[in-house]
Amino acid sequence: MKESIRSHSRFALIEQFDRHLQYVGPKMERDIREYRMGTFSLQFFDADGARIYPDEVTVNQTSHEFKFGCSLFLLDQFPEPEKNAAYRAAFKKIFNCGVAPIYWDTLEPEKGKPRFYSDSPNIWRRPALDIVRDYCRENNIRMKAHCLAYNSFNPKWLPNDNRGINIELAKRVAALGERYRYDFTDMDVINEMYSIYKNCYAGNGMRNFQITDEPTHEKFCFDLAKREFPCTRLFWNEGCFETFGRDQYVGTRSRYYLMLRRQLELGVPIEGIGMQFHAFCGRDNEVSTAGILYNSLRAIDVFDCYSDFRLPIHLSEVSIPSWSNEPDDEEVQAELAERMLKLWFSRKYVDAVIWWNLVDGTAYGTENVFHAGLMRGDLSPKPAYERFDRLINHDWHTAYSASGAGDRFVFDGFYGDYDVTFTHDGKKYTRSIRLFRDTTGYDNRLADWRISRVEV
Repeated sequence: MKESIRSHSRFALIEQFDRHLQYVGPKMERDIREYRMGTFSLQFFDADGARIYPDEVTVNQTSHEFKFGCSLFLLDQFPEPEKNAAYRAAFKKIFNCGVAPIYWDTLEPEKGKPRFYSDSPNIWRRPALDIVRDYCRENNIRMKAHCLAYNSFNPKWLPNDNRGINIELAKRVAALGERYRYDFTDMDVINEMYSIYKNCYAGNGMRNFQITDEPTHEKFCFDLAKREFPCTRLFWNEGCFETFGRDQYVGTRSRYYLMLRRQLELGVPIEGIGMQFHAFCGRDNEVSTAGILYNSLRAIDVFDCYSDFRLPIHLSEVSIPSWSNEPDDEEVQAELAERMLKLWFSRKYVDAVIWWNLVDGTAYGTENVFHAGLMRGDLSPKPAYERFDRLINHDWHTAYSASGAGDRFVFDGFYGDYDVTFTHDGKKYTRSIRLFRDTTGYDNRLADWRISRVEV
């Protein structure tokens, strides 16, 4: 850490995390080893199924099972081709998960004419879905949809009556399912319901989606999504302070916790929990308002509490401000981002960390004041981007090699996708394998290794 950071006005945010570091630091290391790594065993076979014994074996991790993600709202959105190329390269270098925008108002601005196709009219921050899907397919990036039913960003052509809106919503889900049924790994089905009630009460969460007042709204939306996307994991996504806030988080009595528990008891097919981390507030009161978000011991308590549901948790929209592109401001952002990423990666049920805006100056509306991107406006990497790169591609990367004709090759590594290169009878082969928790055994203390077959 730069010495000048210790006198920075935002250093108190780093201290919020570090005050518990004597306990939290070793715990994160132990938990990363426990929940993100396994012991893997490889055996090799020829085309006829007979065992072979390679002379040399090299294993190199190509991606993580854990989702390191970001929104893809700026994909091919820059007027300069070189910037679009730089964005594509920077994204795939560190991210294996991308968020596709399916906001209704910009996906279907004209009724019955969704912007699915690559030649659809361009809308800023809303690339056509085919463009996002094709990029994700080409680069082995898992795609998450955001968001299906939301009390904002809805088309003006919607009818005024609830039944009519529900009919149009059902058509929307069916059209998405017909074209992208098996493309989305995850989906935010509903978004930011915490404070939405009674649209007729001006100033009390009023937006433009009156069906959110219906007591069966959550079940209606999730049932629609499950019917059309049977293999997609369905999330309820909620705001940052609504989840981690000083007054909002009170353990199992938290409002979001109780909302989830109630809907699950009603049989709503909620399959994942979204927790935003937009650390937005005024710069002058950042320590008093957002400082609690960086309290490492309290953050662990939040995840332990919501782990009661045994559902995957997404840090679904992450924004940590740098406030400017001054070196010390960017360095504070990097210090906070690195600490929080390590903590999130260490929690058992956290399944994804999704940064929201990759590039400064490309956020929604007034959010650009926070300079919360990982890259500057010219697409040069900020220190926070470089920290992510180091952690994801170096510190948390597995490479293994061995020589000699062994019965099986055993090594410890991070769960993920791997390339296995081996030589046999003077020939070299490369095969791709997937060493995920469900293919190798989640808890290697309780079960023998599931041996992975590699064939020539």
